[in-house]
Amino acid sequence: MLFTLASFLLPPLLVFGVYHLMTWFNVFRINERVYWRRVALASAVSHLLLVTGYIVFSYFDFQAHLRLGAVEISFGAYLFNQSEFVQLMKFFDTLASLVIQVVFSILNRAGTNPPGQVIVIFAITYLVGTVQWFWIGGAIGALLDKFWAGLKTGDEEDEEWF
Repeated sequence: MLFTLASFLLPPLLVFGVYHLMTWFNVFRINERVYWRRVALASAVSHLLLVTGYIVFSYFDFQAHLRLGAVEISFGAYLFNQSEFVQLMKFFDTLASLVIQVVFSILNRAGTNPPGQVIVIFAITYLVGTVQWFWIGGAIGALLDKFWAGLKTGDEEDEEWF
């Protein structure tokens, strides 16, 4: 139970940390943007970091599996059959998962099997998933902005405390 809770709390904490690092160092001139866009950019950058880390660690796991296993398989087969990639994609990158499903359904209907399918899947995950989390982060940022604006009193003398 604790592991499940931690796995759901770590991505928002990563977004929180990336947001503060980006505002402290003014990456992409983030301090000049409205609040919802700052949260959206932090969400998109966090998605890129999480996907890259997952792919790298999956590859290391694949290399360890090759040394321990008696059967030689490709990275793509390992990624989709023996790792948690598909389950994580369905849950966290729903839109990217749907786009991958549609693209490969079309390729299957056409009877083609192009090379480099794993690279195509990673590209779709990076592009569509990052756009998805940009908009999800932007929506959360807009809700937070409304929440913080509702807490303000509106008195000018209360604004002078800093």
